[in-house]
Amino acid sequence: MQLNPSQSPETTPGVDAAAAQARQAEPTRIFFDGDSTDIRDNYVDLIRDHAERFNTGPGGTLIVSGHANPVEDPEEAVALSMDRTQAVAALLEKFGVQSHRIVRVSHGANAPIADVADEQANWANRCVEIRHGSLTPRQPVWSQRSRKTGARR
Repeated sequence: MQLNPSQSPETTPGVDAAAAQARQAEPTRIFFDGDSTDIRDNYVDLIRDHAERFNTGPGGTLIVSGHANPVEDPEEAVALSMDRTQAVAALLEKFGVQSHRIVRVSHGANAPIADVADEQANWANRCVEIRHGSLTPRQPVWSQRSRKTGARR
């Protein structure tokens, strides 16, 4: 699988509607350096555009899922990918996406983007993917409980 670190979800002029729709269905990937959780400047505008499109769209959720390279301690990879996920989610919130509309997932090294046997492609596994989900946003716990007026036994 060939990945381009500069790929973006924007459509180019002249592309037909079906191709544009298919491209929007693909996840947006934000790549990171080594053990870093810092979002590079060139991805900030991409995340802002994604948030603006989401906020003006039909709703649903944004699924933000983090990935990491395979390392000796799997828990370390899960923690790093969650930190990356939280960094991207915080930026989406800064650009107006409501927190309860963001689903955060940490895969660690369990769901590689690129073949883990190819060490040259490990950079591709240091990313966070942003996808539109059609799920209903999670409701606060208090709104899911029914109140009982009778005495408890």
